[in-house]
Amino acid sequence: MRSVLASLAALGVALATTAAPADGIYSQNPLPGVADFSGAEVGLDFGAAMGTSGPVNTSGMAVGFNAGYNLQNGPIVGGIAGDALFGDISGGASNASSYSYSSLSSARVHAGYAMGPLLVFGSLGGAYSTSKQTLPTGFSDKYLGGYVLGIGAEYAVARNVSLRAEFSHYDFGDVTYYAPPTPTTVGVTLNLITLGVAAHF
Repeated sequence: MRSVLASLAALGVALATTAAPADGIYSQNPLPGVADFSGAEVGLDFGAAMGTSGPVNTSGMAVGFNAGYNLQNGPIVGGIAGDALFGDISGGASNASSYSYSSLSSARVHAGYAMGPLLVFGSLGGAYSTSKQTLPTGFSDKYLGGYVLGIGAEYAVARNVSLRAEFSHYDFGDVTYYAPPTPTTVGVTLNLITLGVAAHF
């Protein structure tokens, strides 16, 4: 899996590099009728998550921000981005194991194709989370690391403003929590749908 992610990351970086327009980032729209997504962007995200922690189903809401930088050549767009969301994603019973996640963040490369004002893209990168397992006998905090894959679309309502929707799959692998009386290992995955708005500079 690591070799596949490394290959995909290299592809995303290559696309981002070759997407640089010859006459500068803030040129006219790359093609007639194609929106210009190049340059820096920052935005707000609102998300809904569903996932599993071993046999326990988890769900919840999160809100946060994202920032990134795009290069564009014609309809081809590539770039890098980071995001951080905070909320309460949890599941389980009070008299048994329960799991909660208070943050989700990632650092990604992405590549896409612009069709008029609409950009469709895919993304991949490293994922991180803060989590807790709670038992009647105690609790265990754990910082998680894994990978994330995403697919989404961005719509330019103006040169400096766009709306975005994205589906992301987070996989943190097998995680061992040390709440007493014995360690517990569970597989942790989350699916996140985000809606957001971004400003471009």
